[in-house]
Amino acid sequence: MSSQFNYLVQELVRKSSNEHDFVDKNLVNEVLVGLKECKPPKHLEILKDYLAAITKKLRFQLVELEFAAEPNDSVITKLKDKINAANTLPVDFKYTVNKSLIAGFRIRLVDDVFEDSVKSRLSKLSQSFTS
Repeated sequence: MSSQFNYLVQELVRKSSNEHDFVDKNLVNEVLVGLKECKPPKHLEILKDYLAAITKKLRFQLVELEFAAEPNDSVITKLKDKINAANTLPVDFKYTVNKSLIAGFRIRLVDDVFEDSVKSRLSKLSQSFTS
């Protein structure tokens, strides 16, 4: 992000977030319509920096959970509670079933991946034999 537009872009990101600090699609649309109407100088650079900042913020508010089979509600609740307790910002959860895990789960939070699955254990075992 260029320092020339840093304050403006951060203000636009703030205006794109609701009272719970979540990026809100309607608020993002309002910001984009406002930028389109007023067309400030170098608006394309501002839009590029805004897109990068919004994308970064969205990555911090989404936790992706992959399960080898459809999880029951108690497992989901326990994971959500533990993740929310460890995280200072509010997050959304996205659940998917990934049968290639064979058994277990994978959690993606920003750039971190936590995995406890048969697939990962078999992969480690295979690597130990080939090393």
